[in-house]
Amino acid sequence: LEDPALRVLAAITAADADHVVLVGHGWGSMVALQIAATHGERVAALMLSTSARLETIMIRSIFYGVLSLLPATLVQQLGGRPADVVALFDQVRPVDFKLLAGQVQAPGLVVVGELDVPNRGPSAALAKALPLGNLRVVPQAGAGWQAQQPQLLAELLVDFLSGSM
Repeated sequence: LEDPALRVLAAITAADADHVVLVGHGWGSMVALQIAATHGERVAALMLSTSARLETIMIRSIFYGVLSLLPATLVQQLGGRPADVVALFDQVRPVDFKLLAGQVQAPGLVVVGELDVPNRGPSAALAKALPLGNLRVVPQAGAGWQAQQPQLLAELLVDFLSGSM
């Protein structure tokens, strides 16, 4: 997370912006949390959404189970370089946003679709973990609604910023 966060911070600096509103979806949410937790003076607010898909959750669970049975030395004996082994473990390790979220001092809006079953729980947990977190459940919206309804996403952000700033 540090490398993408540093790239975003470089873009913010290049734009000569003092305070920004970060919008993150999926891993972008983790990058936004990293920035807000470590460079909070630069972040005015956050809008975040999770993007867990049942297929991804199941595949990661299978990989995690298999990898937990294989010692890293065996993976290396099969031809994996140490850097490859570390990268593989990074891909399947569970992500815990709670430590980062607890350090964020900016107001945060977490959005999720009402019909987006895999993301309702993680979204609610993320909103609760943010000290100034708010959860907004979008009625009748399913997975991927953010890309399908960008105008609604923008309206939610404007409404949130109008009330929080």
